[in-house]
Amino acid sequence: MLTELTDSDDRLQSKFRSASELVREFLLPNAEVLTICEELGHEFRDRVFNPMITVWMFVTQTISADKSCQKAVARLNAWRVASGLRKVSSETTSYCKARCRLPVALFERLLRWTATRCEEATDETWLFRGRVVEMVDGWTVTMADSKENQKAYPQMASQKPGCGFPIARMIGLFSLATGAINLTAMASYQGKQTGETSLLRSILEHILPGRILLADRYYASYWLLAMSERRNIDLVARAHHLRKIDFRRGLKQGYLDQIVAYHRPERPSWMSENEYNQYPTFILVRHLRYKVTRRGYRTREVTLATTLLDAELYSAAELASLYGRRWSVELHIRSLKTQMTMEHLRCQSPQMVRKEIHCHMIGYNLVRAAMLASALKFHLCPTRLSFTGAMQALEEFASCIRLRSGRSAEQWESLLETISELTVGHRPGRCEPRELKRRQKKYKLMQKPRDPNRNRFATAA
Repeated sequence: MLTELTDSDDRLQSKFRSASELVREFLLPNAEVLTICEELGHEFRDRVFNPMITVWMFVTQTISADKSCQKAVARLNAWRVASGLRKVSSETTSYCKARCRLPVALFERLLRWTATRCEEATDETWLFRGRVVEMVDGWTVTMADSKENQKAYPQMASQKPGCGFPIARMIGLFSLATGAINLTAMASYQGKQTGETSLLRSILEHILPGRILLADRYYASYWLLAMSERRNIDLVARAHHLRKIDFRRGLKQGYLDQIVAYHRPERPSWMSENEYNQYPTFILVRHLRYKVTRRGYRTREVTLATTLLDAELYSAAELASLYGRRWSVELHIRSLKTQMTMEHLRCQSPQMVRKEIHCHMIGYNLVRAAMLASALKFHLCPTRLSFTGAMQALEEFASCIRLRSGRSAEQWESLLETISELTVGHRPGRCEPRELKRRQKKYKLMQKPRDPNRNRFATAA
């Protein structure tokens, strides 16, 4: 039996309205887009495909199951006719040109704005000891095989020209409490300063002080620990596999719990001499080890490295439980790449690819905001709600809003109740090996590019 939010809960009512208004504002053309355009100094003419209309079409295109531009134009015409306006041409040329005219900075600002609105709707009971926890992880995306994309994001070196797709590496910062994505960085897959740690360094200054960063063992280096400490950010990560850890040494905090010193390594090539001298010769890092037991499997040991040195305030059991929740970032990335099909991007130029990525993330945050509104209304934890179910329900609700059915309030309440009913099971320790049951079709892999003149001299049979 679901318990609904009452009018007496003023604090939760304010957060509920913040999440609800964010979603309902973006389901129709949003005036916030015009405000940001004015702040950026972006000039435009008031035409059918103005920035407000174009951004709305682009974002709803990423949420829709059919992500074609043709469907986006058809959605626009349905809204215009329902609003008493004249239908426009069904050709997609004008819409695609309008997307190209918009600056990338507009989509970056909109992503930060949606992330801020989601954070405003966060309930304090979802935080870790009153602190915001953000998770960082990386992934790759491929994109349309065009000359511009190949130049900016070259394909894998092992692939022959014309037989692969441009590929880029990305990282993202996700909120542990809400699941919303706050920041992102992107680079080519190979080359200097394109690794995940380099991308994190590029956005580390945008992370607010006082937060906790949750990461895997790839990020547990001296430089990231020291940079985080300088910005008053605490890092909790699994200890790097190359670091030798001996619990017989160091300042003991408890059983398999100690404080050790990480000494400053030699200056890396990407760091200047002046910047190198600003870092201390050593930093204090806390190591703790715990066991993970699972029925039918061998017991595993996990060693964490963190800058949370106070064992009385942050016990080893609490940090172990916190790191166990890091796996949710993998599920968030899966929602972006699989459920929202961001794994392969459709745009033909690097600038449009970056816009498409940000639109996917804005749409992702809108779905998360709807889940937050439902969780606040029915006193649920947002991480227990189904992202796929919420995205499907939101798409159907958006169509009713566009067609002006006249019962938007009742439909919104029905949407939140539907999302609250679509929960995912709590299955700690679940093991799902990456195996395919359905056999793939035995097509040959492309070993050389297709001949553009292959059909030039073809004749009818």
